[in-house]
Parts: sequence; structure tokens; C-alpha cells
Amino acid sequence: MSQSANEPMSQMTNIFRLSSFVLRPAGLVGALVLLVACAVATPTPTPTPTPTPTPRIEFDAERAREHVRILAETIGARVAGTDNAARASEYIAQEFARYGYTLQNQAFTFESWEDRGTRVQMVVPEARALEAYALQYSPAGNVEAELVAVSGVGAENDFARVNVRGKIALVQRGTLPFSDKARNAERAGALATIVYNNAPEIFSGTLRERTTRPVLAISGRDGQALLDALARGTVKIKIESDTAIENKSARNVIATKRGTSDEVIVIGAHYDSVSAGAGANDNGSGVAVLLEAARVLAHKSLKHTLIFVAFDAEEIGLVGSRQYVTSLADDARGHIVAMINFDMLGGGSGPLLLDGEGRIGKLALEAAQELGIAARSFKLGQGYGSDHQSFRSVGIDAVFFMREYTLLHTPHDTLEQIRAEWLGEAGRVAVRVVEKIGD
Repeated sequence: MSQSANEPMSQMTNIFRLSSFVLRPAGLVGALVLLVACAVATPTPTPTPTPTPTPRIEFDAERAREHVRILAETIGARVAGTDNAARASEYIAQEFARYGYTLQNQAFTFESWEDRGTRVQMVVPEARALEAYALQYSPAGNVEAELVAVSGVGAENDFARVNVRGKIALVQRGTLPFSDKARNAERAGALATIVYNNAPEIFSGTLRERTTRPVLAISGRDGQALLDALARGTVKIKIESDTAIENKSARNVIATKRGTSDEVIVIGAHYDSVSAGAGANDNGSGVAVLLEAARVLAHKSLKHTLIFVAFDAEEIGLVGSRQYVTSLADDARGHIVAMINFDMLGGGSGPLLLDGEGRIGKLALEAAQELGIAARSFKLGQGYGSDHQSFRSVGIDAVFFMREYTLLHTPHDTLEQIRAEWLGEAGRVAVRVVEKIGD
């Protein structure tokens, strides 16, 4: 205690001298009260601290769009096996690490196809160059022959109605995989196959099976121009295509957050793109939703273990996701209760599309309804693929998130196509699905 120099405890001394006085009863009571008051100090209540609420982390659509900008513009086209793909994988790994996930890089090799130069010209009825891409895994070849239009989508019975032997087949994109169209053309005797887009722009794609004769892609505009020329008479085409195959390296980026159980939810999106454009929507948008969902879910206490996978080499035949699935031990594969796949979510038109006929697909539709987000069930058509299919092939329940989009694999797949609010819708539904799986 502190003391004053001018008052040497005189008041305190007087209090203690009370015991030597002879007092009247009333005075005695008063003295006793005074002594008790001095001897028993009244405790000062300690205020109960108000707990600081944990801030609720919400999906940030603008943050997601910034991921798209970095992938599509700062890095650019991310063809598997290239330096840009490696830069993208490093960026994705860095973001997962920031959110506190345990990281793993799954490296693998694949056969890399390269177009060293492809030229297509109409030589009859006039000399005219056509913009064309050789489809991935199309072999090298030089052909000059008459062009024949094949009605339909290039099915086997479509070729039965025309004579393409020793000629070049012209077929429309859609419904059938490119490899099926090319195989049907080869069986009918065609020297090469030209696939024209079912939209005005040019596109690029991949063959799931090797062919022995060139298979090329042109725009819907050029396809219609060739059909118009055929309606007037004979059309001859010259093809010069130099392609080659070599082994290259790729990697899946895997981020894990352990739950309280061994049951696993895998959430994925591919980060590679085709060479035709920046790959903003296909699939910078899917990776953006993946990363932002990972940030949000990092702050949630969940029963399930979460594994986020950014897949490489999807565009050349789902190579990365197949590598991931086939590398799993049987017991690890058995622990996966759901797979959620993101592809093409920020551009295009229409509602959010959800491909999933099992429990997870139903939960996704319920989640969208709860959040007031327009969504509908759909089935991905033949000729198109994404990484959820690798999981379904081994019996894992999966749901695929996408929107209708016609600019995939074109130079027009740029950041300008991306709407932040659509990224936000997909991300909020996905986070809610993960929560509902654990309910």
C-alpha cells in the first residue's frame, strides 16, 4: 500500500484503539459494524469477457475472378507439358499452401502431340486458304483429293450413304467423339477427315484413339462455305500436316485437409488448356472456383477429409484424373464417398448445370434450391469429357458443375467472357454440397 508523508497512518491507528474504550451498547454495535466492514473487504466483480465470434468466411466471387485473370492473362494458355502449365501448377500450389493445406505433387509422363505446321487449301473451284487445326494425335500426312460432304454427324450409317473412298470426308462436329467420326471415315476409305464446327468459330480438340489418316478442325463459317461450294459443283482440297509425338512431364497438384473420419470428398478441376486461346473459362474458371472453395472450406470443421486436386492433361484425354484414380490403393479408393468436378463455370449462358444421377447429384440440386440459385440436372453428351468420368468409371459417386458454353477451344475463350457472379453461384452451391454430405 502507499503512504502520504504528512499523515502517518493517524486514522488507521484510531480505528485499532477502539478495543480499549468503554462503550455504551449502541456504541459497541456501531464499533463492531465498523470493525467487520474493515476486516472483510467486499470483492469487486470480475466482468465475464464476451467471446469474439469467429468470422464467417464467405465465397468471394471477385477473388475467384482474379484467379481466372492470373491463369488466363498473366500466365496464358496452359498446354500440358509446357512451361506455362508448370507456372500454373506452381501458382495453384502456392494458393493451397496459403490456406493451410498439406500439399503433394503427383508427377507423371504422357505422350505429347505437337502440330509443327498444318495448312489446308481449297484448290478447286478457286484457290483459297482455310484456317485449320489438326486434332491432337492426328498423324502427319499430305493429301490432295476431292471433298465429299457426309450428312448427319459422321456415324457409320451416314458414311454408307455416300462414297468417300479415295476422297476427303467433311463432317459436322457434335454427338459423336472425333475419334468415332475419324474411324468411320477410315473404314469407308476416306484419305482424311475435316470436321467443321457446329458454331461459327474455329475450335481445337483431341482424338481419344489413334488414327492413321489426318483429322482436321475448321470453323463453322468455313464449313458452311465448303458446303455452299459443293452445292455448286466439285471441290478439291489440299492438306499438308506435319505432326509428331514425344514424351513430356505433367503433374497433378493435390491439397489435403484431414477430417475427423476416413471418409473422403474429392473436389477437382483441370488447369491445362488447349493452345487455341487463353483458356479463361475452359478451365481457368473451374480452377478459380476450386481455389476459392478451398479457402472457404479451410475454415470449417468437417467430418470428412477434403482432397482438392488440380488435374493436368485433361484436354488430351483426362490423363491427369485417370492417373490419380489408378494410382489409388483399393482401400483409399473405397474411402471416397463423393467427387465434385468444376469445368467451364464463368461464361456462356443459362442456369448452372449439374450432371449427377446419384446421391451427390441430388444434394447439389437441393443445395442450389436452398440458396435460390437457378440450376438444373443434365447429362454430358457423347464427344465431350471431363475429369469426373475417371471417378465414375470405378464406381465413385460424382457430380459435374458447368454452364452451357460454345467458345471452348477457341481464341475467344478470354477473361471478357467471365462473370464473377456465376463463379460465385457455383462456389456457394459447392460449399453447401460439402456441408450437406456431412449432415
